[in-house]
This record gives sequence, structure tokens and C-alpha cells, in this order.
Amino acid sequence: MMLPLMVGLGACSNDESTELCFVGDSLVAGWDTYSAFPTRIVRNDGVGGAHLEDLLTWNLDYRGKDVVMLVGTNNMGSAILNDNTRPQFIADFVEEYRHTIETWAPRRVFVISILPRNFKNDNERLNSCIQELNLALSQMVESLDYGTFVDVYDYFLYEGKLNMDYSLDGLHLNDLGYNILNVRLAKVL
Repeated sequence: MMLPLMVGLGACSNDESTELCFVGDSLVAGWDTYSAFPTRIVRNDGVGGAHLEDLLTWNLDYRGKDVVMLVGTNNMGSAILNDNTRPQFIADFVEEYRHTIETWAPRRVFVISILPRNFKNDNERLNSCIQELNLALSQMVESLDYGTFVDVYDYFLYEGKLNMDYSLDGLHLNDLGYNILNVRLAKVL
């Protein structure tokens, strides 16, 4: 009787072998993680508009949990596009990511790469900058004994941009896009 209530409230159980906690921006908020991983106790802490630096302010308890992170597209702005500021932006972003993960102290963390974009008014260079950021992020995640970088970037790419067959608007995913995430994540869980 208690288990359905816990799932309904989005709480992770104490069974570390089955729990799976998702955190991130609108890409996570729009992801039907409960249906995608029906054999797991799932918690979805996705919030539309979230930035990486917001996550620690939510006072989430992921100590000893398995955590899936997909966040960062809302952090993409002029600093990553500018050749002079991009290296520092990437270094700061990766360090904030590391700090967030280490503060939570999860049992395992699965960091999904930042997806390519095809949103109106996006700068043509944005996706190549995202690739550069993903490379640095992957190196940091792989340096963690409990970290796995789930690189899905190329699965979503078409002619240098987010494939619109997988997207609602050039940023948010449709069911086909979420199916790619489900399959790629399931392979590493």
C-alpha cells in the first residue's frame, strides 16, 4: 500500500537497486520517465527553464541514489558563443556540474549530453560550441568512479542541427526523441 503512494509522490525508495532519480530542465520535465522505466522506482525532478546552477537550490536528497542528469540547454548564451569567453564558460560550467554531483553524493550518476538545438534565433555556431562543452563534460564525468556520460548528441543531429523529426520546436523533444533517450539510457543502466 505504501509503494504506490511513494511512486505517486515521486519519492525514491530505499532499495538502491531499483530507484532512479531524474533531474534537469524542461527536457526532463517533459519526459515520461515513469512509463519509460516501469520496473524501477522513478522520481522526476525536471523543471522547465532550469539552469544548472538552480539544481542545488532545490534541496534534493540524492545521497546513495542513482541519478540521471539532463540540464544545460538553458545555460547556452553569449558567453559560450564568444571565442574569448567560451573557455572560461566551459571551465566554470563543468566545475559547477562537478560540484553539484559531489554535493549530492549519488550512488551512481548518469549525465546525458547536452542536445543539439534547432531553435528559432539560435546562432549558427551554437551546436559546435555545445559539442565542445560536451567533450569537457564527458571528461569530468568519466573521471568520477561512479559517473557515466551518456553521449546522445549525434543521435539527434541532422545537418549540424537538432533533427526536427525528434523535436516539437527545435529545442523540446517529441515521443520519437524521448524514445532515443530511453533506449540509449537503458543500455547503460
